[in-house]
Amino acid sequence: MRKILILAANPKNTNQLRLDEEVREIQEGLQRSRSRDQFEIVSRWAVRPSDLRRALLDYEPQIVHFCGHGAGAEGLALENNAGQIKLVTGKALGGLFKLVQANVECVLLNACYSEAQSKAIHKYISYVIGMSNAIGDRAAIEFAVGFYDGLGADRSYEDAFEFGLSAIALEGIDETATPKLKSPGPGSSPNSVQRINPSSAQKPESENKTANNPLSGEGKARIFISYKRDAVPDEQLALAIYQHLGQSHEVFIDQSMAVGTKWAEKIERELRQSDFLITLLSASAVGSEMVQGEVETANRLGSELGKPAILPVRVNYREPFTYPLSAYLNPINWAFWEQSEDTPQLLAELERAIAGESLSIASDRAKQDLVQLPTADKAEIPQPLPSAQPPTLEMPEGSMDPESQFYVERQGDQIALAAIQRQGVTVTIKGPRQMGKSSLLLKTVDQAIQADKRVAYIDFQLFDDAALGDADRFYQQFCLTITEQLELPNRIEDFWQDELGNNQRCTRYMQTYVLRELKHPFVLAMDEVDRIFDRKFRSDFFAMLRNWHNNRGLPLPAMKVWKQFDLVLVTATEPYHLIADLHQSPFNVGEVISLKDFTAAQVADLNQRHGSPLTAEQERALFALLNGHPYLIRKALYLVASGQKSMDQVLAKADRDDGPFGDHLRYHLFRIYDRPELVQGMLGAVQKNRCEDERIVRLLCAAGLIRQEGKAELPRCQLYGDYFKAHLE
Repeated sequence: MRKILILAANPKNTNQLRLDEEVREIQEGLQRSRSRDQFEIVSRWAVRPSDLRRALLDYEPQIVHFCGHGAGAEGLALENNAGQIKLVTGKALGGLFKLVQANVECVLLNACYSEAQSKAIHKYISYVIGMSNAIGDRAAIEFAVGFYDGLGADRSYEDAFEFGLSAIALEGIDETATPKLKSPGPGSSPNSVQRINPSSAQKPESENKTANNPLSGEGKARIFISYKRDAVPDEQLALAIYQHLGQSHEVFIDQSMAVGTKWAEKIERELRQSDFLITLLSASAVGSEMVQGEVETANRLGSELGKPAILPVRVNYREPFTYPLSAYLNPINWAFWEQSEDTPQLLAELERAIAGESLSIASDRAKQDLVQLPTADKAEIPQPLPSAQPPTLEMPEGSMDPESQFYVERQGDQIALAAIQRQGVTVTIKGPRQMGKSSLLLKTVDQAIQADKRVAYIDFQLFDDAALGDADRFYQQFCLTITEQLELPNRIEDFWQDELGNNQRCTRYMQTYVLRELKHPFVLAMDEVDRIFDRKFRSDFFAMLRNWHNNRGLPLPAMKVWKQFDLVLVTATEPYHLIADLHQSPFNVGEVISLKDFTAAQVADLNQRHGSPLTAEQERALFALLNGHPYLIRKALYLVASGQKSMDQVLAKADRDDGPFGDHLRYHLFRIYDRPELVQGMLGAVQKNRCEDERIVRLLCAAGLIRQEGKAELPRCQLYGDYFKAHLE
């Protein structure tokens, strides 16, 4: 029997990784293998150097698997007694494994930049796997699963390594060159032969850079330029940056790619390989769904891989960044460009930033001199996008100003606004993406502030996968977000020291600290609640919220503080089938508001508010194409009313990449291309009006791509049907 010792470390001051998922997948994979009786798994968490040494002595494993962070030549990231990072060098690790070489056959270092340590260990251990570069969570997990699937099928370490690479490739992840296996050649000593993945010889040197020092010896970096296509001056500035930086770096700019799933794959791959994302942010660009999607992806990859670094450039744009861009960009440095005369200075500044310096707009003071940032009490609550030119019209991007003349009030608005003026209420706002849920939430929050209530706003979209994958970490981050927005001292550690469950700790934190400290009516507003639906702790978390709702009615003196508590939830899908006990659901109590697409009468009303640019016949044609889609209807009316497009042009090029909705359609394609199950579900709706997988139906409905009508699943509107039929088939 071979014993596998799994050692995991994720220090508090490092990016959070999905280590629990990696260990679970390894265990489940070996459990289902035909040789499951030949393996024993022992796992140790939050490993310190002393834990590593003792585990090797106590268990005498044949296979040692480390999952966590690496820092290149500086060492592997273990933990100290305070849970902070403790680097252990390759030399120290080599010395330790020299002492246990009698029983250890293979070491797998599933950590970024761990090849340096693997070389040191390989002097004494026959088979060692390390990572030559940063490796993403998905790639690390897939490699581990493939590797142990191979071992579970009685294959050699070399074959298991190849199965690990194959698992990465089959998922469409472009990181097969990252894992490196050191193995003995025939008749050689352990350290005489290094097995290198053949594909690495085909990779350019620029793809083997570290996150901390992204430049190779020749000073080249990989750069991705994000900008609003066909916008002035965005595109001209993007090309100027491309031509200048392209002389000394590898620069990607989207100028000539055909649209389709291969296009979306190319965007993801280029972002994953890039060291820097230069994003040009003009008044047009901040409303571009593709620009926002690229910034979101770069932010996610930065958490996973340590790159790309985001270099924002404000292009004659002095307004505050709107949410969620503000969450990604406000904490980092910017550059500013106002006119063509500024281009040489900007190019020089970008060159310096790529070389390791900072962009010029760094301090809070400098940022306040440039733009009017939100005040502290509203910094975390998303603000509506400012009106665009001409003054009487508004671009249909982002959440709307509650006082906007173009805001279409629906029946649910009056229900929500009346409810939030009362004390001790629960409101649920439901509807697919871009239905106006967040706008109604902001309007409700604004009404709560006018009613002298304190507000904490939580967008679960900003919780990373590590937090959502670990219940203990999630509940603490949930409480911390509330604490910070209410500007209260952080007392989470005081409440997490006992042996209670997370629901009890979180409830005590709210009841005995937050609510009693506030002594004031309080609204907890939560957006993107759907992100919790696929988590194992979902039923517990929603049961806790239902318990908070019920606490208002209890006559006990300790429960009186709950009477000042209001709860507003925003969800894109119907969550009932995901919650085991409907009596423990917060979504079927209080006021439940379901938002629908605009009716033909509401489209006619909105046309009048824009100055009636459409004839009655054109109104009907637009409604037939978009089926009352609130965002797309407003965008079409804005383009025609502002004179940028005629209605004939809007209709003629509606489903084209260079048409009026091209940016919106490309964004949706970008979001589903690497999810084969979503692609097949969308094709089912487009081709035969049927999707058999209930979970996929829920996800596509939440994305606002399909709608259910009786027993059929249909594209949400004819525009989506035409576009996805052309690009997915």
